[in-house]
Amino acid sequence: MSVIVGYQPGRGGDEAVELGASLAIALSTNLVMVIATPKPWTTPSLARVDAEFSAYARRYGDDAEAAARAHLALRAPHTEVTYLRVSERSVSKSIQKVLTEHDGEILVLGTTHGSDDGRMSLGVTTSRLMHSSSIPLALAPKGYRCARITGVTCAYSGDDHSEDVVTSAKALAARMGVPLRVATFGVTPADMFPPEVGFDVERSVLEAWKEQMTASMQKLVSDKIIDDGVPTKISTGNDWDAAFDAIEWSDGEVLAIGTTPRDAIKRVFLGSRAAKIVASATVPAIIFPG
Repeated sequence: MSVIVGYQPGRGGDEAVELGASLAIALSTNLVMVIATPKPWTTPSLARVDAEFSAYARRYGDDAEAAARAHLALRAPHTEVTYLRVSERSVSKSIQKVLTEHDGEILVLGTTHGSDDGRMSLGVTTSRLMHSSSIPLALAPKGYRCARITGVTCAYSGDDHSEDVVTSAKALAARMGVPLRVATFGVTPADMFPPEVGFDVERSVLEAWKEQMTASMQKLVSDKIIDDGVPTKISTGNDWDAAFDAIEWSDGEVLAIGTTPRDAIKRVFLGSRAAKIVASATVPAIIFPG
């Protein structure tokens, strides 16, 4: 089983290498670096445009591989790395092709956009792969640098599929030899109720939700899904950024989150709540297929 990294120089590539290396080291496995090169022209040109384009594609692949090799020589010198150059119509199709041909454990991508505080914004390639990947997808936030993975926090929503996500996060944390934490995130919009209702109703609804989630997480212990020593946390705020920031995140910690099942085949597909949590994250997010 390999950690597969989609590498694009200057487009979140360095962050993807950092996270991919950290995961490969923690999981004691190898890395597969996927470099999507431009697809060459299929018909010859009298003006030799096809030859020039092919030469450009080779230079792009050479430069990208050299940059990735230099980065990994410093970051993970003892990790086995395979470099693959794939030419398809798009970056996402190139990565999808590798996923069908290699036994990947986690797919790692960088995020090309994001705010100055490190929160993530999903680009076109990432969004497409989130609808097609059948293995967990790990996203590295803008500017991400990390020496090693130190912990896994599982986002728990309390719905019918939440226990499966906690089980997957627990297994991942155990394999990496790091502690697990379970957290629930909630938001109370300022306009949740009309002004004439008053804030007492809003507070009572929030407290009832907290009580429900506390009982639900206690059930995780009684059902032996997690040990009684696993920390649990309910974090709320006026928006998702505030809810995410309301708990302390250590260097090297990652967020594990589940997705919404859409069909009989497990795919990564974020529901609206999960998408908002990932967009607010300032740590890497590992998204398990629903």
